[in-house]
Amino acid sequence: DKRPSEYWGRKYLKHPAFRRLRHTGPFPLKKIGGRPELTARFVRCVTDHAPTGYYRDRFRSRLNEPTSCGLHSGRPAYHTREHVLLRCDRYTRRYRYSSIEELLQSLDPVFDIVQFLKDNPTALSFEDVPT
Repeated sequence: DKRPSEYWGRKYLKHPAFRRLRHTGPFPLKKIGGRPELTARFVRCVTDHAPTGYYRDRFRSRLNEPTSCGLHSGRPAYHTREHVLLRCDRYTRRYRYSSIEELLQSLDPVFDIVQFLKDNPTALSFEDVPT
């Protein structure tokens, strides 16, 4: 049996709590409380397949779609998972991490990410795509 890390992409959030994340298993749907929309945004966050500017640059570059976040105050910024989770002032946060690495060193990064997504129902969704 191959190790799960062999299938992780470069931007997959590498933390032991996410190792059980499988497309054929009940985690994270059960852990998140059976809410499919929230689970989808959580998986998009962990795998970095959310509809961000980074994703558009990497996988849809031929379409010339916008890649900057115009949702926050101030100048537009490159729309990435990190921008959404840590910096964009459109969203509220109960945590104060300065980097993804710091978030992953928290006691329960699954809880922190799920709480962020619950507090911000459009974060990492197709409603908040770069403009």
